[in-house]
Amino acid sequence: MEKKEYSRWENLTKKFNQYWNQALKTDNEDYFKRLDIADIISMKSLFSNINNLITLEVTNKFIDYICKLGVINSEQADKIKEEVDNQHANTNGYDVQNKDNKIIAEVKCNIPVEEKSFGVAQKTAIKKDLDGLRFGKTKSKDINISEYYKFMVMQDLPNVREAMQKLYGEDCVELTNKNINKEQIYIVYIKI
Repeated sequence: MEKKEYSRWENLTKKFNQYWNQALKTDNEDYFKRLDIADIISMKSLFSNINNLITLEVTNKFIDYICKLGVINSEQADKIKEEVDNQHANTNGYDVQNKDNKIIAEVKCNIPVEEKSFGVAQKTAIKKDLDGLRFGKTKSKDINISEYYKFMVMQDLPNVREAMQKLYGEDCVELTNKNINKEQIYIVYIKI
């Protein structure tokens, strides 16, 4: 019998074990064989929480960034962070929604699936969020979008800037200083 050149099973379990050996500082442990399918399904749920933790970290760094630029002061930043922390991770609406300072923001932590481009589902979700910043969201009816400063916050990862430039329109500019207006959507790249 000929040896297969590629085995999806071997490839996936190898990557799984490599990750956990690196994360747990072990050497050549076969963590995958220790788990059953219920454990794997439970891990899938856990990874959703990891995405939420990353989004929260990027959100807080964004708030620090606009504070550093002088868009808000440190007292306002602390209040906005508290509002974000008091909001459930999967609540509909904006990731940051502060009525006092008229700030709304969408936070995305997408990793481009193509070389310098987002995949179809990623593009659809980002465009939907940009439209939510442009026109408002039906689930956020209490917001008059024209009264708010609008931010699309992206985790600054390799190729994200190139991928984003393919998606946003002329009403979007990268945030570089505190001189902002309510007509633009400001793109902010945050490293964590």
